[in-house]
Amino acid sequence: MLFVIYGIDKPDSPIRNRLIDQHRAHMDAGPIPVVASGPLMDDQGEQMVGSIIIVDCENRRTVDQVMVDEPFNVAGLYESLTINRWHQRVGKTWGASRKRVSVKLA
Repeated sequence: MLFVIYGIDKPDSPIRNRLIDQHRAHMDAGPIPVVASGPLMDDQGEQMVGSIIIVDCENRRTVDQVMVDEPFNVAGLYESLTINRWHQRVGKTWGASRKRVSVKLA
């Protein structure tokens, strides 16, 4: 099952820059594969304002536990953190290229 983790940072927080290496190490070493991830940016593309992480996991409980221990979350970076199961209908996520992929649904 795919889950989308959507975190919005507290404004002007220095936490992201300070803990980025620990965040990446935690997600890389975790029990669930990260399918895609990256920062959310402001409209000018200059400042990171949050995170989107897509993971492939058999159950929500494991996703919750990974995020309870995630360094950004532990340090209080997120103003809000939402986790939802995601049903992918269009495109590729694993090894995705920049080419847009369309799927015609019956």
